[in-house]
Amino acid sequence: MPAAAQTRDRAPVSLHSSSKMTQDAPQSESWTYAQPRAIFAKYRTLIVDPAVVYQGPDAQFEGIDYADRAKFASMLTDELRTELAKSFPTPAKPQADTIRLRVTILGAQKTRGGIATATRVTPLGFATSAVKSALGKKGTLTGSVLLAVELFDAKTNELLLAAVRRRTPDPLDVPATLSTTDTVKSVSRDFANRARERLQELTQGN
Repeated sequence: MPAAAQTRDRAPVSLHSSSKMTQDAPQSESWTYAQPRAIFAKYRTLIVDPAVVYQGPDAQFEGIDYADRAKFASMLTDELRTELAKSFPTPAKPQADTIRLRVTILGAQKTRGGIATATRVTPLGFATSAVKSALGKKGTLTGSVLLAVELFDAKTNELLLAAVRRRTPDPLDVPATLSTTDTVKSVSRDFANRARERLQELTQGN
């Protein structure tokens, strides 16, 4: 089975929460499990575990070496901790109001540096990218990152939420097209920002 099709057919086989997740739409790479929203209201502090690189047989790294995978995980961890600290204090040890975030990098697609950039900077390319940005689609020849997010009660280790999503930079983010590292940097920054917004919504009941 082609690697790209695996998360369209099943949740990642070696992920802790796979058995609880259901597919959001047939043949999508979007999988979700969530407790009722009211459960999240008690949480005010947060621990961000170091992001990990998925080691399962259905990992999707398309020729990206182990050193780069580890570098991408470190970049993602740094972005998450910096961004989430703006809204959620990190306690010295888990408390009754502490949630724990674990992110696993399931795979990544390479960016075709130079070519991807060229598709943005021409008038036609810029116009096409603007349309894709408005529609929430990925840019031409730009890579992506496949992520799993798991939220746990830090005291009891109860799984509260799990999701698998593929993330890409905004098509108008030209610096993200220069290399795969730049793509991952952009995805990490945007993902961290969205994670903070979403956790605020969940914990504040919005």
